[in-house]
Amino acid sequence: MQEEGEVMSDQNPKVTRRDVLRSMAAAGIGGLALGGVVGYLAGSAGGASAPAATTAGEGAAAPKAEIKVVGIFPLSGFIAADGQEMRNGTVMAIDEINALGGVLGHPLKYIEIDDVDSNSEQVATAFQRAVDVEQADVIFSGYHLGAGPEQDIVANAGRLYYHVNTGERFKELYRNDPAKYGTIFQTDPTEASYGPGFILWAEELVTNGLWEPANGRTSAILAGDDPYGTLIANTFEAKAKELGWTITMRENFTVGQVTDFNPMLSKVRGTPPDLLFTTTFSPADNAAMIKQWAANPLPALVYQQYGPSVPEYLELAGDAANGVIWSTVLGVLPDAHGNAFRERYRAKYNQAPGWSNAGGNYDAVWVWARAVHLAGDPFDYKKVAQMTNGIIHRGVTGGISFEYQCGLAYPTQINDPSLGQAHLMFQIQNKEHKVVWPTPYTMSEYQTPPWFDV
Repeated sequence: MQEEGEVMSDQNPKVTRRDVLRSMAAAGIGGLALGGVVGYLAGSAGGASAPAATTAGEGAAAPKAEIKVVGIFPLSGFIAADGQEMRNGTVMAIDEINALGGVLGHPLKYIEIDDVDSNSEQVATAFQRAVDVEQADVIFSGYHLGAGPEQDIVANAGRLYYHVNTGERFKELYRNDPAKYGTIFQTDPTEASYGPGFILWAEELVTNGLWEPANGRTSAILAGDDPYGTLIANTFEAKAKELGWTITMRENFTVGQVTDFNPMLSKVRGTPPDLLFTTTFSPADNAAMIKQWAANPLPALVYQQYGPSVPEYLELAGDAANGVIWSTVLGVLPDAHGNAFRERYRAKYNQAPGWSNAGGNYDAVWVWARAVHLAGDPFDYKKVAQMTNGIIHRGVTGGISFEYQCGLAYPTQINDPSLGQAHLMFQIQNKEHKVVWPTPYTMSEYQTPPWFDV
């Protein structure tokens, strides 16, 4: 009887999953697995972890030098729930690669740095330690609230750095000085797609007869005053006005510092809009806001940017979240590849991943590993960067390819889903996240939010 995880062939009637992994490691192709090979193999074994690499026997070649991999995440500050997602995805990929024998036979040595709230000073301190003290060969991170100083620290040191800051600012840095920032990659799209993507989706609802704006195509905006939230609000406002929408009011606030959203929501209710567009990335902010909205709602669509992707959000918001629209340009796809990742993550950490950063950081590690394999030398940072630039990688967050060393968003930047990470639009239905746009990733159709009937 064929055992779980076995692959049958005419040449070898009983090839186990362990045999396949060992063969890949011996051939030095661990870094070329693209995540998909690991996903298939682990998935076929019920999500079990890949086996540990075997110890070299007598007469084996001397062990190859370790690759120093530094992860920098906000693990103890106010966005620690998201920081843990970033860290878990990174470590999961590193563990899988080491189980395959490393990259080109080099084991990965993981070193972790906590940048707490990731303000500018903490970010600078963490990255200075990574390059000066830890002598990192490659650095991985999610996003940083004080993003900026790390780019020059890494560039001046000439080290490799892969992040998912989702920032237009890095794109501009690279465009202005590609030679200086050539070893840094943003393995997701910038935030510029969020606002235009949402209003275009809202227009599709109207066109398809799924929703009729009752207040003359109007929108209110509550925007985080950080550069990220401001850019998203600005691009939404510009695109909405271009399409004939009127902005009834806009108020800015500091993310993580609002104790009561009712004063701002009262202003929104003063001139009832068809849409309420908000741009705080904090899951706690988003949960507090929607609970206060649900206590005295209007028949308007509510968009909450990114924060609901973190599992903490639903724990805090509960039933009040039903009907909320949110999106991410770094979403784990609801397909076989993404679902296999979820199963392996659950088996490893005894909990489900969120919809964004765990998968995004996982993909970033595999992009780097594949580039190292193509370069042939993990310590030739410039060549690894050159190989990264030419990669088309199918990760759990979609197709990853680079323009100005940033990922591309499908379909708001590129129409080919094999080359872009999907800008996923979700609606929370019965306390579950359902992709409602774009095809081919939809899980459900849009439903009228329950507060429309209150």
